[in-house]
Amino acid sequence: MFEPAEVGAKLSKHAFDHLKEGLRLDLVKLQQDLREPGDVPVILVVTGIPGAGVVDTVNLLNTWMDPRWIATTVFDAPTEEERERPPFWRYWRSLPAAGTIGLYLGGWYEETLHQAAVGRLSAKNYAQHLGRIADFERTLSDDGALIVKIWLHLGAQVFKHRRKEHRDADALVGLRPTDTSLGLPGGYNRTIKAAGKMIETTLKPGAPWHIVEGTDDRYRRATVLGLVRTALADHLKLRRKQRKKAEKARKKKTVENTLIAAGTKQRNVLSTLPMRSVTHRAYQKKFHALQRRIYDAHKKAREIGLSTVLAFEGWDAAGKGGVIRRLSYALNARNYKIIPISTPTDEEMAHHYLWRFWRQLQRAGRMTIFDRSWYGRVLVERVDKLIPPDTWTRAYSEINAFEKELCGNGTLLLKFWIHITRKEQLSRFETRADTPTKSWKLTADDWHNRKKWNDYETAVNEMVAQTSTELAPWHLISGNDKHYARIQVLEILAEALDAALKAHGYKAVTVSRSGRGR
Repeated sequence: MFEPAEVGAKLSKHAFDHLKEGLRLDLVKLQQDLREPGDVPVILVVTGIPGAGVVDTVNLLNTWMDPRWIATTVFDAPTEEERERPPFWRYWRSLPAAGTIGLYLGGWYEETLHQAAVGRLSAKNYAQHLGRIADFERTLSDDGALIVKIWLHLGAQVFKHRRKEHRDADALVGLRPTDTSLGLPGGYNRTIKAAGKMIETTLKPGAPWHIVEGTDDRYRRATVLGLVRTALADHLKLRRKQRKKAEKARKKKTVENTLIAAGTKQRNVLSTLPMRSVTHRAYQKKFHALQRRIYDAHKKAREIGLSTVLAFEGWDAAGKGGVIRRLSYALNARNYKIIPISTPTDEEMAHHYLWRFWRQLQRAGRMTIFDRSWYGRVLVERVDKLIPPDTWTRAYSEINAFEKELCGNGTLLLKFWIHITRKEQLSRFETRADTPTKSWKLTADDWHNRKKWNDYETAVNEMVAQTSTELAPWHLISGNDKHYARIQVLEILAEALDAALKAHGYKAVTVSRSGRGR
């Protein structure tokens, strides 16, 4: 794999001087062209053997391109705040907005490669880590991001010599910081073996690797700058073609997808959900007991750093807000955050749709409550045709991967769909319209969505079928009786917290007849 980058390739000063001005002008122009449509981010990852010019390459890209639209990120050892969240949390938060460039020195590879090279990761665990990175990059590239990954290489003898070499001021960039002092704790051979596995596993069509020899500075610089120029130009050309194709498709009003028709043939999980109720007396008794149980359980979860994420979906006027308010009564305000999800902001629209959910995840031991969630991708965006069919069908696997990351990090994830009948929704709409203190809740969007009830029902059925996994199953809540719905949610949460605590060695929280935990 690395032999072609160990041939001693060089570029004369005259040849480099002839190329550099053209390269620089092209890069700046392409960077501005990228800003015009502003619909895709660019991710450049530069890593490699210490001494091969990783730092110099990143500095050069920063110097030669417009600094307003490029941001450099280096991931050091995780901070306390980062350790309290899933590992990919800090990567998602750092992603560039559409029309801008994210330049990563080492990226999400450096720490994993280091751990493998020094023997702290088994071959199996290393493969799993790389697989997760490949999934992460595929999610971004499928959404249109341009990903360019560059490995700067040195042969064994050159590396040995380079470590002893003293660097003086450079004619192009002046006094240059180098990475030669970093060394290779795992040794050259083990690092190269791990790097080979890394490149082989994560070399995908949407996220290619480019291996560049770093022996000669001018050759390395010209090659890397040329690669970036070609990648930007090709990607902009591809995006223009895709936009024209999408515009033609919209004009032809193409049929959405055969999946919708297939979805209508599935068993309707909503229409078969029994609608139940509870007496007021039984509700009061259970409600307060469950609140105490949840309070005590979450207090213990906070102590051990067990994070909880709740996602609430359901029909308009189904009572999501009421359930969340009653739940919040059972929690310490310091330990939870409610995230209401509405139309994305301009900043959120400039990122992958999962970005705004990743960045809201709370620290270890806290509870994050989403009032509507990432499932808007396969519900409102699908039904209102805000995105093409291939985009929302792809979202099922992206959502499953996102939830797998959360659960794999030890997070307790619960998803609730609160269901009411169409007749009950109409009754609640009319009540809201006639009640001054509630009329503000009823909007034109509510009536608009009601007209598409059948389309939403189809979408919900397919959503449940595609994303109700063993790790993160859907809980379908009978919501015609608001009291009954609240009891269902609280019981499910209490049982889940007890089970999670038990897995950590805690005994389940019990409640006495007085409603006090013991």
